[in-house]
Amino acid sequence: MTEARARMAEDLEVLAGVAGRWAGSEGEREMLHVVQQRLPAEVKARTEGFVAHVSPAFSTGLHAALLLIGGVLGFWKPYVGLLVTAAVTASLFGEGTGRFTLLRWPFPREASYNLVVRAAAGEAANGAVVIAAPLDAPRWRALDRRRWPSWRPMKLVFAAALVVFTLNALRTLGEGWGSRTLEMYVVALLVLAATVAFGAFSHRASDGRDDATAPVVALELVRRFTTRPVPGVDVYVAFTGCSRAFQGGMRAFLELHHNTLPEPCLVLALDEPGSAPLQAAVSEGSLHAQHHRPTGPALVERLRWAGVRLPMVDRGGATDARMATLMGYRALAFVGGDSEPDVETSAHAADVLETLVRWYGQDLARVPEHREELADLARVSELVRTRRRKDAEPTEETEPPATDEREAEKQAEKQEAS
Repeated sequence: MTEARARMAEDLEVLAGVAGRWAGSEGEREMLHVVQQRLPAEVKARTEGFVAHVSPAFSTGLHAALLLIGGVLGFWKPYVGLLVTAAVTASLFGEGTGRFTLLRWPFPREASYNLVVRAAAGEAANGAVVIAAPLDAPRWRALDRRRWPSWRPMKLVFAAALVVFTLNALRTLGEGWGSRTLEMYVVALLVLAATVAFGAFSHRASDGRDDATAPVVALELVRRFTTRPVPGVDVYVAFTGCSRAFQGGMRAFLELHHNTLPEPCLVLALDEPGSAPLQAAVSEGSLHAQHHRPTGPALVERLRWAGVRLPMVDRGGATDARMATLMGYRALAFVGGDSEPDVETSAHAADVLETLVRWYGQDLARVPEHREELADLARVSELVRTRRRKDAEPTEETEPPATDEREAEKQAEKQEAS
């Protein structure tokens, strides 16, 4: 085992032992301190605090409970039921897409922290790369997300919400309900009731533990980029809090550094990358597949041409890459497969990410700093196109056509003969 793999094996053993680290908890803060202690001595890390909501299960259960209340009210007061279900369905759509929230904002938020390490380019930066690794872990998982990577349970809740809303709307218009319609309505209410129970169950305190390979890989990348910086690229390694809960850490990081991050900026998110096979998630989302911008998938294609097999998949959950995409950045998520985590796969993930970051820096270095060369090429191309258009235009005839000359010769011969 090489020295790097030995370091990663030690990191994995230490970090995986931190339990109870769900979003906003003492375990999450303990994880931050443990990661900070394992950074190289010459590396300066910055702790950045923020406040965020910490329980997606509570949010989903709250939406389901209000929809259930609106659905029950619809039996006696359809207008009231319609208003309640319309507002909650709109809020549920916002939660599923991550673009807005209507019901979450009045509830209290918890304090959390990011740990940020910057490996500066040492010269004028052509761009930036942000590598994000979560400090927190899920409270509880109903299903093994490795075996059900594209399963989106919010689809079922949203479908039930649409059924309740639609049937309430029909009743307010004076349309009667038949037996089939009533059965659909009751089934939708049962789905919502089950969601409320599931939300209350999964909100409970659990061990809050995962394989911790994301911070292990991020630590190794900090060591590599500290020893050999990427020319022309500012590399930020962000150990994010509340990553499993609405990606609050990534939102806080990008809002804080938005004006100082060199453009263009690429975000690479890690989600348990130490489980084989390593995969690139090019779309993710709890309600529907939200595709990432094309820069990341293009880099994955370059790896494939180089002989590195890296499948591109769709994921049913959400990582820091999704939040970065929603905020206008180009992003890509690296996720693990269905095997047990190990050091070899984690080291492979670190190699792949280092290669992508260095290729990204080489691509940026090829682009002229002020685009002067591109402007000169554009002017030359315009001159060439103008000259070709002029050459293609028809010219005026200066000599009479050949038929007119023959007619004139024939008339002259006739006059001589006469």
